[in-house]
Amino acid sequence: MASGWTAPIAATVFVWLLVSVACLPVLAAGSIRAAIDDWPTDRYAVNYLLLVGMVVLGNVAAFLGGVVVRGGIGGIELIRWTLLVAVGYPTLVWIALAGMLPAAGRWDPAVEGLDGRIVLAAAALWYAIVLSIAAAVTFFLLFVLYFPG
Repeated sequence: MASGWTAPIAATVFVWLLVSVACLPVLAAGSIRAAIDDWPTDRYAVNYLLLVGMVVLGNVAAFLGGVVVRGGIGGIELIRWTLLVAVGYPTLVWIALAGMLPAAGRWDPAVEGLDGRIVLAAAALWYAIVLSIAAAVTFFLLFVLYFPG
């Protein structure tokens, strides 16, 4: 099991892989494929993995940043903070992507099929659900492993 400074890195890589697999159905929407087809590289699969990685890294930074600023948290406060970040962060990312990319002329969400903003909203909701389930399983495992009784 990872410990020390490697534990957050291992957790981030695990969440990145989990979310990358869990959010694959989002790629069925043509508008989403069009958005990531040629940015930031010219390779579609690499773009998907990089973009999911950036979202996950931002999420982990938001979570750990709040914990570090507060000097560590535990108990029910940790659960509340985790759920706030698990739901709030994807919502903010959705607002930023759905608003800024079309305004910058970088993405036309209505290019084909279902509107890309709806697909992004569904992806943000699914991301929050996957992250919340992963956090609940992690909390349960930590409880079982470190229960003093």
